[in-house]
Amino acid sequence: MSNEFQFSRLQDGQKQRYEKLQDVIGMKRDQGGQGGRETWLFVSPHDDDLVIGAGLWMQAAVQAGVDVQVVVVTDGRMGYCTIEQRETIADIRRAETYESFEILGVGRQQVAYIGYPDGALYDLQGRRRHRAATDNVAPRQGHVGLCNEFVYHLRRTRPARVLVPTIADLHPDHQITNNELMISLFHASGAIWPELGEPLRDVPAVYELAIYCDFPQPPQLELRTGDEPFNKKLAGIAAYRSQLQIAQLVENMREAGPFEYLREMNFRFYSPANHKSAFE
Repeated sequence: MSNEFQFSRLQDGQKQRYEKLQDVIGMKRDQGGQGGRETWLFVSPHDDDLVIGAGLWMQAAVQAGVDVQVVVVTDGRMGYCTIEQRETIADIRRAETYESFEILGVGRQQVAYIGYPDGALYDLQGRRRHRAATDNVAPRQGHVGLCNEFVYHLRRTRPARVLVPTIADLHPDHQITNNELMISLFHASGAIWPELGEPLRDVPAVYELAIYCDFPQPPQLELRTGDEPFNKKLAGIAAYRSQLQIAQLVENMREAGPFEYLREMNFRFYSPANHKSAFE
């Protein structure tokens, strides 16, 4: 199945093709040419975002031996398409999500839910003490908030790479997820909040994927596949049968073809040394 994946990188206006994920993404290798197993954390504002924007990348990662971990931020409660679904849609969509990821080769033990209210992340930014009288979300170590959750999951999974929908997306849940994850990388690497786990030794590489809106700047990485991975992606999307518009989305994706893109984020901590040489 390895020849089902073809990778390209754009750098300085030049395109270079690669046969292996390890090479295009820059995974480290030892002296024998073998790489240690990496963990990649895919962060999904909604349960169906990743199969749409990264269903091919996830399969390529699984094929390359990557430990794929998924965090779904919201509970899907706003995804009902009929009045009859309104009270049960969160449970329905969770079952559909497990089915979708299993099609991509990602088992349910690799999928974690934060379970915050769909469409209401604005009130759960940052980190604060749990307010038992008013908070309708479960606390972790006595606190709530996306920073609290993201720091915990970053320290739990200790990923080499993190993938998240672009902040350029118009959906507020996508913007908030991206923004909160970025500052959580900083927090997870520091000594604060020790109850959430050991600080990260290395800051993960960060990649943006596109769901509904285009990237704010052109992506550098392309993945194109053969029929088998592409059909699995389409089947993974179709697993969300509760969404009455899903058949049209599958057709739109089929017409777009077996292509996905990633934008590498230039995420680094500030130091005066970053700019000193430019003024010498």
